Amino acid sequence: MQIHRKQKIDKLLGYFLIGIFWLPTRLLGISMRRDHSLKQAPERILFIKLLGLGSLINAVDAIAAIKQRYPGTKLVLLTDSNIANGIEPFGLFDEIYRTDTGKLSGSAFYMLRFLSRTWRWKSLWVLDLEVYSKLTTVLSLLTAATNRVGFYLPQAAFRKYLNTHNIPFDQQIPIEDNYALMSQVLGATERSRFRYSGITERFRGRCIVLNNTCSDLAYVRKLPGETLNQTAEWILTHTRYPVAFLGAASDSAQVEELISSSPLLTASRERVHNYAGFFPDFKSYYTFLANDAVCLISIDSAPLHIAKKLGVPTLSLWGPTHPDHYLKIHPDEVSLHRSCYLATSCSPCIHRSEQLPCGGDNICMKQIPSGLITEQLQQLLETINTAV
Repeated sequence: MQIHRKQKIDKLLGYFLIGIFWLPTRLLGISMRRDHSLKQAPERILFIKLLGLGSLINAVDAIAAIKQRYPGTKLVLLTDSNIANGIEPFGLFDEIYRTDTGKLSGSAFYMLRFLSRTWRWKSLWVLDLEVYSKLTTVLSLLTAATNRVGFYLPQAAFRKYLNTHNIPFDQQIPIEDNYALMSQVLGATERSRFRYSGITERFRGRCIVLNNTCSDLAYVRKLPGETLNQTAEWILTHTRYPVAFLGAASDSAQVEELISSSPLLTASRERVHNYAGFFPDFKSYYTFLANDAVCLISIDSAPLHIAKKLGVPTLSLWGPTHPDHYLKIHPDEVSLHRSCYLATSCSPCIHRSEQLPCGGDNICMKQIPSGLITEQLQQLLETINTAV
């Protein structure tokens, strides 16, 4: 699989900014001899997260802990517009700055304008929430912040000289725990789980929700349409619940094509709903999940992590990524979250190789039998019904 366009943009911008700004700052000694202690609270803490709403959702507990540790400090987020819309209802940030990471020229111009703003801010710390991005590390440096905290990986060794505080990133533990380590460096040692305040209570739910959409950054996370259809058909045949398909507006036609390819789904349209692009905003989307979803069946993408944070039971499907690395299940959640993962010999591969071993033929997902999914779903539904 070739590197996605956004990843190419990230590399191009990263190397460009390194060449233009990093060498002069090193030669001139700019921002190299300041007090980098964390004793005094800053006026602002800037979080940078340009890609991946799901991983930002995984960071909300750590961000909430930082917010509690520094109550008088403004929390600021620099992110992509779509991620901004998704995280805004959580109410964690005082200011959110939006950019379009899909457009190279526009994004570069916006970054320059944003940097000129940060140079006027006094007492600024930056937390780079990206794990693999070169661009965000350089952006963090160019803010001229007193303290710059970011993850360190051997394959991005140059970060060691740009960050003032490096957090070794452990690929073998949940990403949520890596973010917790970052917050602890800032003195936010209180561990508590953030609760989304937009939902006062969860109802029993009226449908089983399916999500097979994700960003093009790693499309190999998707389940084959045939397997998804077989799962939906089992739900219609063996349960009383309707089926609701999620997705963005751009996924709506594909979802319709998927439904039309199954005679049973087509004949049962009163129980089959295409909600791809249906919700006007993320807040209504979250309300639907919390109130209407009996459970969510999903691949590794943002809806899975959102549903878990909302308290919705989930059945997650894994292949190119490992559930132990991206889905931390707390002891009191064990009965409400199940997963299907075959642990094929080449998995996990995403974020470990630019050229995937399968060449994009995601056998790790194609080999998941619908029978395994429905077996896990049946057990999850039994647990849910017992709890009710």
